[in-house]
Amino acid sequence: MSIQSLKNKIDDLNEQAWNVRVSDSPRAFELSQESVKLAKSIDYTRGLAEGLRSLGFCYVRLFKNDEALPLLQESLSLFESINDLKGQGIVHEYLGIIQRNRGNLGASLDLQLKGHRFILQSGSLEILCTSCYQIGVTYKHLGNHENALDYLFQCLSVSKSINFTLMEAYAINIIGSIYFDTGDYSHALEYYQQGLVTRRDSNDKWGEAGSLDNIGFTYHKLKNYDQAISYCKQSLEISKSTDDKKGQSNALLHLAEIFKESGDMSQASAFSNESLEIRRARGDKRGEAEVLLFLADLHVNEIEKDDQIFEWFSNALRIAEEIKAQDLSSKAHYHLYEYHQRKKNFERSLIHVEAHLQMEKELHKNTITQKILNLEISHKAEEAKKEADAVRQRNEELTVLNKEIEEQKKKLEEAFIELKATQAQLIHSEKMASLGELTAGIAHEIQNPLNFVNNFSDVNKELADELEQEIDKGNYVDAKAIAKDIKDNEQKINHHGKRAGEIVKGMLQHSRSSSGVKEPTDINALTDEYLRLAYHGMRAKDKSFNATTKTNFDESIGNISIIPQDIGRVILNLITNAFYTVSEKKKQSENGFEPIVSISTKKEVGKILLSVRDNGNGIPQKVLGKIFQPFFTTKPTGQGTGLGLSLAYDIIKAHGGEIKVNTKEGEGCEFIIQLRTN
Repeated sequence: MSIQSLKNKIDDLNEQAWNVRVSDSPRAFELSQESVKLAKSIDYTRGLAEGLRSLGFCYVRLFKNDEALPLLQESLSLFESINDLKGQGIVHEYLGIIQRNRGNLGASLDLQLKGHRFILQSGSLEILCTSCYQIGVTYKHLGNHENALDYLFQCLSVSKSINFTLMEAYAINIIGSIYFDTGDYSHALEYYQQGLVTRRDSNDKWGEAGSLDNIGFTYHKLKNYDQAISYCKQSLEISKSTDDKKGQSNALLHLAEIFKESGDMSQASAFSNESLEIRRARGDKRGEAEVLLFLADLHVNEIEKDDQIFEWFSNALRIAEEIKAQDLSSKAHYHLYEYHQRKKNFERSLIHVEAHLQMEKELHKNTITQKILNLEISHKAEEAKKEADAVRQRNEELTVLNKEIEEQKKKLEEAFIELKATQAQLIHSEKMASLGELTAGIAHEIQNPLNFVNNFSDVNKELADELEQEIDKGNYVDAKAIAKDIKDNEQKINHHGKRAGEIVKGMLQHSRSSSGVKEPTDINALTDEYLRLAYHGMRAKDKSFNATTKTNFDESIGNISIIPQDIGRVILNLITNAFYTVSEKKKQSENGFEPIVSISTKKEVGKILLSVRDNGNGIPQKVLGKIFQPFFTTKPTGQGTGLGLSLAYDIIKAHGGEIKVNTKEGEGCEFIIQLRTN
């Protein structure tokens, strides 16, 4: 076999291993081992790097972090030698997972954020999904649920857009677990059930079993024991059919906990012992210690099992200390303290309670340290988060542009590498969105002059026929009068044709990229134009929409120096938002509500104020601080990009101005733009 043929075979093995690395890790392990062996035999750097990467991942999946680490470090060196950004990003992600498994959450997040930057530069949306997911999981372990949800929802958004159902399901599951951890079981159940549908649709049996187990244990927290047992048993059966030992042990322990709480101690004991056997066979030390503590606590009131209970607690403590699981050690010490108290062995109980208190102090200290760590590393995450936001924005553009995406792909990938996006690039993106919103309004505007043109053209045809008849009759006086009417109509046709031309010119001007050059502009006329277009745009989308518009323009303002295309987009966004919120309130209200949107301008010393006020639902105080953040929106999914106010804020800031908001929930909202006049 030629060298090239061997390289092709290695590439094929690596691709197969990569595709089944999650769904069939044992198979991926075999394929990776073969590719590594072949790649070493012909000194094929890329093939070896990819094989070692997948092999290392398989060891991570088996919780064999010590075996995975040298393989991944060698893979990273090889990827660095060929400047493979995607490969470097993936390996950093895996190294971060190892640190997380070891409890080094700060080091884990540093590695994952570094890998995230490599992945962003590589332009791979699929790998971006996994990166956002893993960072979200690490933030969850750090207790930073806000950042965790931020990255997980980014993962969810991108994975849906590229039909990456596996990562979509993973993200949904972890989002559910965050709600579970915070005691919001109804939301947890909602996301777990979404995850179950996704897993079943993709025929992911391992994932389906995990989703069923999560749903069952959530029902347990809701005290619905019948449903809890049903779902966990379904999970157990599927895990047995796929030989998923970890899934089996988890479902068994959850069933034990459910039966314990429902009062069936016999079933609880049977299921927990079965879980213990599996965890011991797998070498899952932490899992073994957890079951031992559960068993001891389950039988704690059975005097005849006193020696067995002590053995369970002692073994759990020994294992916890062996694997340095401080949280489990603390629990074991506390249970042993209670055990010796009952036995009146106060010296031993004192030793254990002191150890327990010291560990709780350390755990509390670690919690505070992690909070401080979150603050210290937040600035490191900022750049990666901004870049990820830009990726989400780009993904929305891809959906809108459809056919153009293939032609522009190369340019987008190059722009992707330059993700320290400039304000001009962001404004261009919002321009594309606002252009779509304007289409309906512009269509209405251009229809009026076209109607006049058509009507006068039809009249002129009739007049031309009459003119011929009068000439044939020799009635030249009437013929001249008709000719004058035709001439007058032609002037009207010309006038309305020019009006249509002006509208088209304005549309083209809006669609052009902003020149970035300020020019003298009548802010009142600009505002009035976008008010009209926004209103007709809303009417085109919703024929039932009506609203009273009130204007109060300060005529003393005159022209001010601005970039009209940019400020126009801001005005359009604010007015469109106002129309949307009064429309929604109208739909929710009983008869009698009158939607009102008021627009005003006012000249003050050295500045002008432009106000857009509505009597809609207002903005809730709890989200008021987020409204200018990229991708934040209060609209339902699919009805808002979350970019409008963010870009409006950037545009006004670039003009040296300010944008403020006054709102009262249930009564309305007012946005005020302040622009300098000098």
